[in-house]
Amino acid sequence: MKKRKPEVVVISDINLGTLECRADELLIYLSSIKPKILVLNGDIYGNSGNNPTKFPCSHIKVIKKLLSMYSDGTKIFYLKGDKDKLFRRSNSRTFGDFTIDKELVLDLDGKKTWILHGDVFKTNLNLAKWINPIRDKKSELQNPKVFAEKQRAKGNSRMVVSQIHKLSSDYEDANELMDQMELKAVNKAIKKGVDTVICGHNHQPVKSIHENRKGQCKYLNSGDWVKHLTALEYSFKRWKLYSFKLDKLTAFYGDEDLKS
Repeated sequence: MKKRKPEVVVISDINLGTLECRADELLIYLSSIKPKILVLNGDIYGNSGNNPTKFPCSHIKVIKKLLSMYSDGTKIFYLKGDKDKLFRRSNSRTFGDFTIDKELVLDLDGKKTWILHGDVFKTNLNLAKWINPIRDKKSELQNPKVFAEKQRAKGNSRMVVSQIHKLSSDYEDANELMDQMELKAVNKAIKKGVDTVICGHNHQPVKSIHENRKGQCKYLNSGDWVKHLTALEYSFKRWKLYSFKLDKLTAFYGDEDLKS
């Protein structure tokens, strides 16, 4: 099958070198596309993934695939995240069509898009470590009877009511913190005079539009390749939030030279 050819693809929070990384799925996705520009928007390596010599085979294949895409003409921007210790201390560098930097501004069809990992907008808490577990538990609360039965089966019947209240409170706090990060990014973007700001960092795929007295800005978050398996794609003058889980065509793609 022919590969899709988006103009720009943004992926973040891959966490190569860690057990949580979904390298196999990412390799399939990368094999299905041929973008003009690929933005690796931070946390490509996990906290424990800074020694490539110890990477699992599937993680090495992802790196090989990225190099193959570069060789085939894709321009790659590596934007440093808070976990990218391999590149965190390095200055901005460009090697041909490969650039290492902390942020990027693209002019796409006359509109400016500002891309950065987003950790500069973070609160004092590490969102990604605790928001996702809270969201998982919160989803169980959509059916209180099922949740209660599970807790009673574990011998936690006395905890059911208090746990529901606590999780609901934690969930609201988590949402508030994510909203704060989003608003900080948007306010800064409007001051900067850009039309769109793209972040990663909190692992939550989002598309939204914000407006204040000084202007309007679109906020996008590429999500992650740990749980959501999402990316952002720019084609035909618009941004689309891509989901690997919802893409039925990726099963037909694969690189023969990377199977061994």
